Amino acid sequence: AAVALAIALVVSTPPAPGPAYVVVLAGADARAALVATAARGDNVLTIKPLAPLAVPTDRELELWALPAGANPRSLGRIPSAGVGRLRLASALAAPALAVSLEPRGGSPTGLPTGPVLYSGKVERIE
Repeated sequence: AAVALAIALVVSTPPAPGPAYVVVLAGADARAALVATAARGDNVLTIKPLAPLAVPTDRELELWALPAGANPRSLGRIPSAGVGRLRLASALAAPALAVSLEPRGGSPTGLPTGPVLYSGKVERIE
């Protein structure tokens, strides 16, 4: 009976809508530095540095969506250590993400002003 119930629950539970996303952000040396993920049907992007990142005290890291044929769009500031979470307005539609080094408080112009330290392709997991 327990096995039948478990099978019924698995079969009757519909998958969450939409794809899940994963992005491995690497530096110019192609070494992975951060991983960003969004669960299927979730509008929260979780960002985790693979090791603490050296960021000057007067600077912050800012995450950017890189839409095809359009200006970068800020997704928010992210921590240099620990796990960061950013609420997304909609599904992650950009083909790539990038991280720039910005003044405290983020980019004053709405576009990256500091060097782009890391970037990566958005991978959809169906």
